[in-house]
Amino acid sequence: MAVTSTTPRSVRIGGRRYPVTGPSARDPRLQLAAVILTLQVLGQTSFGFTVSISQILAAVVTAAVVEVGLTMWRRQRIAWPASALLTGSSVAFILRVTGTQHGDWWSLHGVWIFAATAAVSVLSKWVIRVGDRHVFNPSNFGLVACFVLLGSSRVTPLDLWWARPGPALALALAVIVVGGLVIVTRLGMLRVAVSFWATFAVTIGILAASGHGITTRWHVGIVDGRLFWTTLVTSPEILLFVFFMITDPRTAPRGRVAQVLYGCGVAVVATLLAAPQTTEFGTKVAILGALAVVCVLRFPLERLVPAAGTAGDDPLRWSLGDPPAGRRTPAPRTAALRVVGGLAAAGTVAVLVVVAGIPARSEASTPAGTVAGRPAVRVTDAELPPVTVVADPTATDAPIGGRQARAIARDVVADLEITRRAELRRDPRLAATAGTGAWLTQVRLKIEVADQTGRVDVDTYRFDRMRIVVRRARTWSPPQLADATRGTVERRTYAVNGAAGRPALVAAAATPEQRTFLVVARGGHYLLADALAP
Repeated sequence: MAVTSTTPRSVRIGGRRYPVTGPSARDPRLQLAAVILTLQVLGQTSFGFTVSISQILAAVVTAAVVEVGLTMWRRQRIAWPASALLTGSSVAFILRVTGTQHGDWWSLHGVWIFAATAAVSVLSKWVIRVGDRHVFNPSNFGLVACFVLLGSSRVTPLDLWWARPGPALALALAVIVVGGLVIVTRLGMLRVAVSFWATFAVTIGILAASGHGITTRWHVGIVDGRLFWTTLVTSPEILLFVFFMITDPRTAPRGRVAQVLYGCGVAVVATLLAAPQTTEFGTKVAILGALAVVCVLRFPLERLVPAAGTAGDDPLRWSLGDPPAGRRTPAPRTAALRVVGGLAAAGTVAVLVVVAGIPARSEASTPAGTVAGRPAVRVTDAELPPVTVVADPTATDAPIGGRQARAIARDVVADLEITRRAELRRDPRLAATAGTGAWLTQVRLKIEVADQTGRVDVDTYRFDRMRIVVRRARTWSPPQLADATRGTVERRTYAVNGAAGRPALVAAAATPEQRTFLVVARGGHYLLADALAP
């Protein structure tokens, strides 16, 4: 009979022998790693992900080195860092550093941010603990800390929207959903995922119905209403959060009742934190931050509900009240009270969501460059030159169609006419109905100079070609929308005398000119934001 040695492998380092534990093919973390690797490949080949191989390696290698080092120090053994590799991969998949270009595979730009975030993520599970359990999901903790400390000017999470509907997006969603269902079912965490997604869909629906909207870098204008709801509940990033972050068995509660309440709690807190936000960056950080908040609360939650494995650890029975001795079902009065209490709690959450969103709706109602008091300037299609669209296919969730392109061009023509009137009348309030940002600043400066010198130069434009150009922004800001024009500009110089004096034409000259006008969507119009060289 052959004898098989069961002596564990070990290595000697610095005079000490360390047992070695290798990877296991049965480890569900390998399946999760395969899902993330597949999505990274799709992201680089089909979705224009702005992350380099160097940045990915920095996060993964740093997480692995920190994990191996701490395991050797604290536990006197060497173990395959499966958890740390997964943490580093998650950090690299979600984190983006402003300025990184798609296709620059070996860029070292911001590589230290990836390494530092991965290191903090792994350290959190060794340092922040309650008993034998770490408090936070490691990658979630590191990412939230990174976004809060560095801000949207330097870092941002992965976009909520990846691409227009097509085979690549369908494949990505299939990989996330199928892979996620297989993994969470195997881990016994399906009820966490379902309770979160169902509650999140309802609470985000209430927020959307209240008039909430956000700006994003992939949509021209405000994302609100049905688009806001569908974007969040079907976003690949949110689905990753559902299947692969909140369902971490090391940070989720152990009991079935606690798991359902945990999933619902993360959804409610995520919506409440997202309600005051007006940008995609703020919304995504709010959702990620909700998990960190509820992870802290899960310990008292587990003490308030039936313990895992006990007879009372049944979500339905617990929600209706445990039946008295000798009965299989709860007393009708107890069940009715529990139902009424549940409805009251749901109503309270709905009210809190609406109230929490008031600051965002107040801000949205009075944006910079307000169009209140904007005069009506009629510009017909016959007055417009030929209008074409040049758009990066990864820039927006929907292409700019001919009707929208003409609407943009029509507003640009109207903005220039309103600006002409404002300069002639030296009226900065009128100018604010047509422009914002650098454009409005320049117009106001011109009006101030005219008041001092008694002369003002006013431009009148005649276009023979307009091209609407859409480019994806490098930060969380909305897509860059520009109108590249070719035509003639007639500059007229007027002498102005006093506030009530009628301008007198002094000189006029017309020249051919090409110019690009940056525009932003505000209050149902497209306002001029700046003027650039061709």
